[in-house]
Amino acid sequence: MAVDGDVKVPVDAAEAEEVDFKEITQEKALELLKCSEKGLTAAEAAERLVTYGPNMLPEESRNAFLVYLSYLNNPLSWAMEVAAIIAIALIDYVDFILIVVLLLTNATISYVEEANADKAIKALTSALAPKAKVLRDGEVATVQAKDLVPGDIVIIRLGDIVPADVKVLHEGDGEHDARDESKETPLQCDQAALTGESLPVKKFSGDVCFSGSTIKQGERHCVVYATGMDTFFGRAAALLGQTDNVANIQRIMTSISSMCLVTIFIWCIIELGVQFGHYKHACKGGEGGCPTLLNMLVIIVGGIPIAMPTVLSVTLALGAYELAKDGAIVSRMSAVEELAGLDILCSDKTGTLTLNKLTVDVSNCYPLGEHTIEDVLKYGALSANIVTEEPIDMVMHESYAGRDTLWQTYKLNKYVPFNPTDKYTVAHVSDPENNTTFRVMKGAPQVVVRNAWDKDAIEAGCNAKITEYANRGFRALGVARADGDGSTGTKWEMVGLVPLFDPPRHDTKDTIEKCLELGIHVKMITGDQLLIGKETAKQLGMGTNMFTTEELLKAKQGFGLVNGHASVEDLVEEADGFAEVFPEHKFMIVQILKERQHMVGMTGDGVNDAPALKKADVGIAVAGATDAARGAADIVLTQPGLYTIVAAVVGARMIFQRMTTYARYTVAMTFRICFTFGLLTVIYDWYFPTILIVLLAVFNDGAMIALSKDTVTASRVPNKWNLYSIFISGIVYGLYLTLSSWVFYYLMTHTTFFEDKVGMFSLDERRAQLESWCTDYIGSKGFSANDSIVTVPEYATQEAAINVQATVTVLEQCMAEQKYVRGAMARAALYLQVSVSGQAIVFVVRTVSHSFFSKAGKYTYVAFAVAQTLATLLAALGMNGYDSPRDPLSDCQFCTLSSGGNSPFFSSREVPVAETESQYTASVIGCTYYVVASWIWAIIWYFGLDPLKWAMFYLLNEEGFRNSPLFQTAFNRRGEHMGASANIGVNKMSMSRVSVNRTSGRVSGGGRISGGVPGVGGRMAPNASMLSRASVVKV
Repeated sequence: MAVDGDVKVPVDAAEAEEVDFKEITQEKALELLKCSEKGLTAAEAAERLVTYGPNMLPEESRNAFLVYLSYLNNPLSWAMEVAAIIAIALIDYVDFILIVVLLLTNATISYVEEANADKAIKALTSALAPKAKVLRDGEVATVQAKDLVPGDIVIIRLGDIVPADVKVLHEGDGEHDARDESKETPLQCDQAALTGESLPVKKFSGDVCFSGSTIKQGERHCVVYATGMDTFFGRAAALLGQTDNVANIQRIMTSISSMCLVTIFIWCIIELGVQFGHYKHACKGGEGGCPTLLNMLVIIVGGIPIAMPTVLSVTLALGAYELAKDGAIVSRMSAVEELAGLDILCSDKTGTLTLNKLTVDVSNCYPLGEHTIEDVLKYGALSANIVTEEPIDMVMHESYAGRDTLWQTYKLNKYVPFNPTDKYTVAHVSDPENNTTFRVMKGAPQVVVRNAWDKDAIEAGCNAKITEYANRGFRALGVARADGDGSTGTKWEMVGLVPLFDPPRHDTKDTIEKCLELGIHVKMITGDQLLIGKETAKQLGMGTNMFTTEELLKAKQGFGLVNGHASVEDLVEEADGFAEVFPEHKFMIVQILKERQHMVGMTGDGVNDAPALKKADVGIAVAGATDAARGAADIVLTQPGLYTIVAAVVGARMIFQRMTTYARYTVAMTFRICFTFGLLTVIYDWYFPTILIVLLAVFNDGAMIALSKDTVTASRVPNKWNLYSIFISGIVYGLYLTLSSWVFYYLMTHTTFFEDKVGMFSLDERRAQLESWCTDYIGSKGFSANDSIVTVPEYATQEAAINVQATVTVLEQCMAEQKYVRGAMARAALYLQVSVSGQAIVFVVRTVSHSFFSKAGKYTYVAFAVAQTLATLLAALGMNGYDSPRDPLSDCQFCTLSSGGNSPFFSSREVPVAETESQYTASVIGCTYYVVASWIWAIIWYFGLDPLKWAMFYLLNEEGFRNSPLFQTAFNRRGEHMGASANIGVNKMSMSRVSVNRTSGRVSGGGRISGGVPGVGGRMAPNASMLSRASVVKV
């Protein structure tokens, strides 16, 4: 795809025009941009920033109200909205208002919590904003890419993402009108994301590079000619919409929601069929005219896990914020789940397993021919380009004693930067005093040796020294020189070898052990030689079953058994690491491991790591990674070392534990509500007020927000969603709790258990019991049981009694009143038992161990206490008979409690007329002492939940339960579940700034290194003594 560089440029308004920067000369471009090769001054840049605005695409502006409404646009909310429509259609204003309030409350909590978390994460992420090297006031400065303006001179190099549309400037001095591509070192620019070109494009002097492209090779000065929306990328982005990928958590929520909604739908059909078909109920006009449909709302409102999107999204958002504070910024939210399931981590050696603080062992430098160690260090320093601050360049510069006056003697004419293909750098240097020109090469020792004119004579000795270095954990660097500028074909002369040492991080060994405890196999992936990789692995306590990529490729090409492995897949899966790795090998390794169904994490920092980072389930850009690597990664680390990754894994598993806890809870509650109230309706034609189930959802589901901050233990095994287990356990828990509620209801309303055993007033609704009690009570009041209802003076003048005087007797009215009062009090008691036992199950499902010995978070306890205190008060005090009967009698005469006296919380005393029971909405009266029975009953059945949980874990063998310490130690307290001892203390790691002592040439630390991994403290690694060798220079 061909594109040009046309853009509006900062010329005067009268001269405003569009210019094709690709076609104009460098001098013309600088003239139009009103700048020079020395860049802008800070004042000029500030002025232009005001004129042209920041170099960034405008952030997508989202209407806050529409964002809020989006939280009401999901299947669960749709079902609740249907319930609200049914309520208002039946003129049930109170339930309608409560359902709407419940919907809006959940939406509000989701909106506020996620907005707060997003705001906090953005604040932390701002520290990772792309940066650019720019010439300001004639000096190289590092600024945020958003502060670039047209006319800035920027330095772009390997690994950078081009920060703006730029024109490549000529190398060196002199006339620039003509270019000779044969004498230039081009930039290799990957602009596939912009133009669709699959291969990197060479960019020579005068060419343009577009914002968003990635530099694959080279280093050049460029002039910025377009920023922000004026760039090619910005103009293209303005034409494109954003596509949101469906995260795994959304699919999980959809699956759980679907299961719950199907269950609700089935029970609604059953309930409607039985009530309209078997019980012959009909609907009438007016308020409360269709109690059957109102009763169906109990199933809908109670069964829908309305808080699930809120709880899970808030848990993820708050968890991601906590990870960010610990140094792991999540760029893709679903990566948190995948991080929790990580079982293989492919880790870079340098900077992750090691300190990435290169050291030159001066005494062990290996000069060749007549060269001395001084010569090796001098030419190494001459080959270093310290402007780019590359670690090897910096250490080579700092290791030479004469570094401060080096460039007063010599002049750098041209620098060919390192690229992964050639593996060397070349500096073109002149010596003005002697009027000579020469070149200096440094790079991979084998490459440098192969370029030497006498390689046959020196190769064996050099290889032996390289092997010796490797056996001692050193990395070799080759240095060579050649006279002239290369145009005459002068041969390279080997100067010598430099031993470099990158010591292991002080916490890495213990962190590797933690990885193994967490079920994560760490594979070392390094570009260093195999012997260096193995030596580092030994120091860190890692496996040494490592191979070179040559062996990897042999296995891939099918050359029989390679090291005893039948296939390349077996080799990759069983290897402890690979050495001499190129970027394409990383991609291959990740791909093979994913094909073997592993959850793979890959660390990286360079532009060439981007494909592997993108391919991995969890791409992790380590601290100091290039823009390209950070852009491809799912998680960006802000602190160095493997420990940060382990801390992030532990944090992710904690987040996952909270999410699975709620998932198990909500599925169990859906089945429990549907089966409990569905069966009671089908078997007993029993009504339950919608208002109580709405309040149950408000109190209990609202309290579940506390789970997002619950105290949990990270599992020792990688986490994965097991929906089969969640659904099976939800059904079992739901049926168990249904059984507890059904037995409680049966004992209250169909036996005299509580009256006989505890001495409480009876709530028995059986006709025989009601008839017997009413006959005695009517006689005690001087009425005849078979007389008409109007013979009771208080009822004689009431219209409801007059309407039925010919058919309703005093006995029938007494039985109706007693059934009404007892049923209303039973509803209050059952509501409390359902509420307490339902929310208490969260303490069971949050841990595999005994729930009494696994301490939950304080917010979880507080939420439970508040919700159940409110539920207890509601059950004890009742709702004074709300909702009142459709055709009531006032001042009831036969609603006395069986123990004598009237209910203290039934002041309205409105009761239904006999034979109209099916026409009134279920009412609620305070159950007074039955609240104690409800609590005791819930507690008794709670004791059976842990054994039930263990039985399910055993049958399903979830997470290897049968082999867990809990099962093997017969469920005692010390047999904490698999994750209990994996509660790794994740403390923040602090590292003092390192300063260079210019006099001694050594590096001094501002303080000891302290780590948060238990067992590490300030202790040095076992081989840290290697750092104290004589004459070692640290940088």
